[in-house]
Amino acid sequence: MLGEWPLRLDGVECGMVKASRSGAYTLISAEGRYTGALKRISLYGGGRELALGVLAPEGEIVALRRRFTRSELAAFGAEPEYAAESGAAAGPPAAESGAAPAEDGEPPPEPEGELWYSAPDGTLSRFDGERTLVALPAENVRVPDWASGIVRRINGREYVVFPR
Repeated sequence: MLGEWPLRLDGVECGMVKASRSGAYTLISAEGRYTGALKRISLYGGGRELALGVLAPEGEIVALRRRFTRSELAAFGAEPEYAAESGAAAGPPAAESGAAPAEDGEPPPEPEGELWYSAPDGTLSRFDGERTLVALPAENVRVPDWASGIVRRINGREYVVFPR
């Protein structure tokens, strides 16, 4: 995975993300206009997310540099399209896109403002204030009606969520 992609912060394109070879690693660097707050960013593509890290101030800009192994990038498994704040959905929020509310048989929409941390194996985790929740990818999983609340849509994908 080598190339350049736009960096979007607060919905505005304000910089670039570049991937290049650095020995056995792939070096991903991002630079953008400082927007007044430190932002955690991810690379998005094919409905998937690769967490990059936090943009740090460097003079008048914010920047990030991180090296990835082949296996870390293979877990991403998609062609990058752009970089943006971590946890951002691949498209506009449902309220902006005009999407209808969830119907029976569909997982409920994801709550606003939840920050999930991704692992290289495709799982997600977050702390809900009481316990750690673990989300496992579950495309087209069947669960009984009484357990329908464990299937959630996070960043546009279906996951089965368990307390740990």
